[in-house]
Order: sequence, then C-alpha cells, then structure tokens
Amino acid sequence: SVCMLDPYETSNIVQTKRAIARRVGSTYAYDFLGLLEVGLIGEWDAYLKSLAGGDDSEAFADGMPGGVFSAQELIEDSDGNLVLGSRPIGTNKVGMVAWQVTMKTPEYPEGRDVVFIANDVTVQSGSFGVTEDEMYYKASEYARNNGLPRVYIACNAGARIGLVDELKPKFKIKFYDEESPSKGFEYLYLTDEDYKDLPEGSVNVREVPEGWAIEDIIGTNHGIGVENLRGSGMIAGETSRAYDEIFTLSYVTGRSVGIGAYLVRLGQRVIQMKNGPIILTGYSALNKLLGREVYNSQDQLGGPQIMYPNGVSHEIVDNDQEGVASILKWLSFVPSSVGALPASRDCADPVDRDVEWRPTPTPYDPRLMLSGTSDAPGFFDEGSWKESLSGWGKSVITGRGRLGGIPMGAIAVETRQVEQVVPADPADPNSREAIL
Repeated sequence: SVCMLDPYETSNIVQTKRAIARRVGSTYAYDFLGLLEVGLIGEWDAYLKSLAGGDDSEAFADGMPGGVFSAQELIEDSDGNLVLGSRPIGTNKVGMVAWQVTMKTPEYPEGRDVVFIANDVTVQSGSFGVTEDEMYYKASEYARNNGLPRVYIACNAGARIGLVDELKPKFKIKFYDEESPSKGFEYLYLTDEDYKDLPEGSVNVREVPEGWAIEDIIGTNHGIGVENLRGSGMIAGETSRAYDEIFTLSYVTGRSVGIGAYLVRLGQRVIQMKNGPIILTGYSALNKLLGREVYNSQDQLGGPQIMYPNGVSHEIVDNDQEGVASILKWLSFVPSSVGALPASRDCADPVDRDVEWRPTPTPYDPRLMLSGTSDAPGFFDEGSWKESLSGWGKSVITGRGRLGGIPMGAIAVETRQVEQVVPADPADPNSREAIL
C-alpha cells in the first residue's frame, strides 16, 4: 500500500538533465545510446524478416546475435589522454561527451566500432568552452588514428562567452550627461573600495576622479573569453582533417549555433531533425542589428525549409528515433574502417533475377528503375534504396542501394519537369516566395 501523505520523490540528476534536454527539443546525450540500441534491434528485425522468404540463408538460421550493442565512454585520464572506461551518467562536468560504440550489424555480425561525439546541452547550454573543444578534438583525433567512422550529435549554443559575475554588482557608469543617459557614457568605473575587494589581476584599470575606470575585464576563471574562439578554430581544422581521412556524419538533434553549425557543415553528411535549426547567430541578435523586427524564429535562418533545399542537409527526420535509424542505415553502407572493403549482407532477392520494371512512354519517376515497385523489382535489392539530397538539385537523383547485398552508389537524371521553391527573404519587404 502507498501512504498518500508521503511526499513525492524529487527528481534525480538524470531526470533533471532529461527535462532540460526536452525543453530545447532534444534528447539527453546519454540517452542516445539507448536509442541506438533500439534502432539496431529494429534494423535486425527488418533484416531477418526480409530473409524469411529466401532459400537457405545462413544469416536467417543464425538469427540476431547476442550482445548486439555495447558502448565504452572516452574519458580523459590524469595525463589528459583519452581512455576507454565508464562513469555514472550525469557526473560529467564538461559539455562534450564521446563513446566508442561496438555494434553487431547485419553487415558485421561479429561487430564493428564507431566513435560518437555529442554535445551535452545540460552543461552550460551545450556551449563550446576550452575543455569542450579539447574533448571534441581528442575524440575526433582518436577516430582518425584508428580509422573509425565518426558521428557527431549536435545540440549546442556556439562558443562560450562568459561573464565575471563578481564584477556585475560593483561597476558604475560615468555618463556624459547624467540628466540624459541617451547621450552615451564615457567609461565604466569602480569605487576604490570595490576595486580592492576584487581578486588581483581580474581587471585592468586607470585612475579617474570617481575611482578606477575599467579598461579590460579578465576575470579569474579560464575559459570565458577569446580563448574559446581559438578552440573553435582548432576543432574546425580537426573536422576538416577528419572529413579527408575518415567517414564523418553529423546529426542535428537541436539548435546548432556558431561553431556548432560550422562543425556540422564541415562534416559534409548532415541529417537534420525538423526542430534543429543550423544557424550562425540567433534571430533576436539579427533583429537588433537591423533595428527592426525582421525574423521571428530560428527556422527562418536555418530550419529544414532553408537547409534542405540549399543542400546543406542531406536528410530531414521528424524525431530522434528516426534520426538514429537514419544514422544506422547510412553506416550500413560504410566500411568498418578506412581501407576495408564494404561489407555485404545476405539477401533474399536473387542477384541473377531480371530487372522487371520498365520505363513508360509517359513521364515516369526514374527512382523506380532503382528501387522497383511491389510487383516489378528494380535494379537494386528490394528495400535497399536510400536517396539523399532529394531537396536540392532536383534534376539529379543521388543515393545508395545494394546489389546482391553489396553497397553501391547511384546517380540518375530526373527527366520530368521539377519545381524549386525559393523562400521569401524576410529582410527584404519586396521579396516573395518564388516557384521555379
């Protein structure tokens, strides 16, 4: 029995962090491991069902292997090097986390390793400070050194610009005209008593009649100033190197701002959740710069209706479970490591069958030549075709599929007339949405 007078238990740290992530439209970083496991089991179920009608499939007879998913967190040791380990969820102090995930997939039933890097939006809004930059850099470098695919899960607030909180209640303003503050101010200053109360070296000052005019605010904590911008440049360079050397994929689960948007774009392959704008700065800051209310949401700057038609985002998904399923689908076409041959999977669709789908005299969808229909198989194995960049360059069709279980890329030409929607520019009163 339950006593109705007993107080409800308060939320623990993990529940609180999950609530914070939900408020920004995302999922708590550590919960993506659970989503990946669920998505992987779903991938196995669909794969085994596709083999059910085949003849003498060894994979179908073996079924789904045990222990299909495991993850070890990449943690810094006392020397600052990354090591594989584990720690209680929610105890991280840095807003960037990473794992080496081992997944037994239909292509690699023995297991394959993938490095996942994620912003923890519950730590200072997922902003990039010095420690976050170093963690991202080391995890990406780890993936490069081991030739492993690297997936970045983005939900952040851009580079961190901190405040010296102990200074805020102390400084005063020297206006040119005390009666008319709109004329501007000459300097910010501290009284002699307040200046002596501050830690030595936290501000640079010069003496004025009122006390001490503030020339530079330095603070006592490292990681609240321009050093974060230096780190942004460092991880942008690392992402570019990773793009050249290994497979990189970004999933935008929530807003991705500033350097977060750059990292997503530099990774080249982008899956965007519909509630995850990719922006360089917020719409309110732009409105202040323009001096009028031009934009009313982040989506007008970097939402799916902007990033999908312009080719930044390869695919749009409705939620994080769909996003994870898309990540796993994309990884299924990628070798386990640099230099390895693409892995094939068993298939019930015979490789020596005829391509039964035929073009028609009237305009037709060329995708059907690749994917086929329910009653007329196409070029690729049934159910294996996956298109990307369908919102951009609509006269060209690109995607991936399997032929006899072997992954392949495909490019086709759209022969029908297509429409391209050019959205109106909110900053231009004369702009209108155009359909080309």
